[in-house]
Amino acid sequence: MKPSITFYLNAITISILLMVVFGVGIFIIAYQPVANVVAQEVEKDIIPPQLFNIDVSGTSATSTLISWKTDEMSDSLINYGLNKDYGVAREPRYDKIDHSLILEELLPGTEYYFRVTSSDVAGNQGISSDFTFRTPKIEEPIKKGDAPEVPQKGDGGFTEKVTEEGKIETSTPNTEQTMTLEQVKQFIEQISQSQNGENKPTSEEMLEQIQSEVQKKAEEIIAPPTIILDYADVEVGTDYAIISWETDKESNTIVALAIEDDFVIDKADPYIWREGNPNELTKSHRVEITGLVPASVYHFQVSSESEIGLMGLSSDKTFKTKSIKPEIYNLQIYKVEEESATIRWSTNVPCASVVQYTNLNNNETKLEGSSAFLTVHSIHLTNLVFDTYYSAIIKVESEEGEKAESDPMTFITTRDEYAPTITKVNTESTIYPGSDNKIQTIASWQTDEPAVCQLFYHQGLVTVDAPMSLPLEDDFATKHVQVVTNFIPATVYKFWIICSDNAKNEGKSEDFTMLTPTQEESIIDIILKNFESSFGWVKKMKIN
Repeated sequence: MKPSITFYLNAITISILLMVVFGVGIFIIAYQPVANVVAQEVEKDIIPPQLFNIDVSGTSATSTLISWKTDEMSDSLINYGLNKDYGVAREPRYDKIDHSLILEELLPGTEYYFRVTSSDVAGNQGISSDFTFRTPKIEEPIKKGDAPEVPQKGDGGFTEKVTEEGKIETSTPNTEQTMTLEQVKQFIEQISQSQNGENKPTSEEMLEQIQSEVQKKAEEIIAPPTIILDYADVEVGTDYAIISWETDKESNTIVALAIEDDFVIDKADPYIWREGNPNELTKSHRVEITGLVPASVYHFQVSSESEIGLMGLSSDKTFKTKSIKPEIYNLQIYKVEEESATIRWSTNVPCASVVQYTNLNNNETKLEGSSAFLTVHSIHLTNLVFDTYYSAIIKVESEEGEKAESDPMTFITTRDEYAPTITKVNTESTIYPGSDNKIQTIASWQTDEPAVCQLFYHQGLVTVDAPMSLPLEDDFATKHVQVVTNFIPATVYKFWIICSDNAKNEGKSEDFTMLTPTQEESIIDIILKNFESSFGWVKKMKIN
């Protein structure tokens, strides 16, 4: 019995199905590694798309167009509403970096809140800041002879009227109004209806094209420049700042600024000065501000004014200039003794300082410092071990919290061979009351290490006899005070100081001179001197 036609058809169908299954299997086996690689790449992607150039355009009474860009392929979503409890409009495909969505069925004359969102294929979501836009009110249809008004730079604007003959007349209005896009459309329709047969558009497509062009031009003219600051580049240094931004229209470049202490938010104009170029029109704006105070907060607002005087303003923003980083220089180990050492250095800005020093024999570390903010520093380390190596590091911190530290330096405590250094020598004299005409003089000075001192002096500038001296001090100290009670009034004295430390190192100060004060004369002495100058016999008189 021969097989039937049905048998052959079934056999062919089964063969085709087997070939399809076989082919699909080979495809899956061949492309499975590629699919795995793609899946792994998606899993590794944890960075959300960056959103920028967010723009609102074509806003009518019931709709608007919102567009933005992302730095990678992603979907498009807008949350919007009458408040921050947003609704949603979404384009779910992850296939674009240029995004735009039309929001429809909006309420005329209403302010809407919105923010845009884009997610990449890995599910990373980028979300913008909050923005607002307002739909215009629905205007009444324009009747022949009426005219919308377009604002112009200056005191008013201009008004165009369509006459019965189809001509356009221009006049200056008393008050400034704003022409809505709906008015522009009605205005063009009115022009078209008033033209004669030769100039009237021949098709609806032509009229739509004219309306589209006029709408675009009216939007460019009437809307102020949109300042895009979400991704503004604010580069800050210690005494300068560079502020950059973009606008959607050619406009000038101005930045208003005020330091934090001078900024008064309640003032009509809270900014102190302005920088920029008011005459050059551009879409890319850049202003460099110099001479700023380091570590200070500044408020700023950018503004861009178009050619016809419409201005776009940013909100108030702030930046903080960088602090000056401390620098350590002139570092020196001034004096090393048996059990002490003095380290000196300078900084470019006032700093508090700490010396961290380590005994290299037993690795014992100690700190010695000062909390005073100075530019010239000196720290005296005490209770060191004789004939021992030490390592020291200087650490400083400025008033703004900036820190710096020196490289390690080493020294060894050694036998004291340095004489005391005598500084800040000062004298103060007062005259004794009474008839003996004696002067009391207080002399003070300082030494850089504990020492005992003795003051030597003689009358006049030239030493004739052996100098006189005060008794040698009993106690070792760094601050010294001695009193002289036998100086004569109105007399020049020369004096010097000799000090010795514990190691018997002796140091001598430079020579100093002083003039003791003159005793004040009584009224009788003054009268007698006047008589002596007039009558020689007066000086022979005796006053009892």
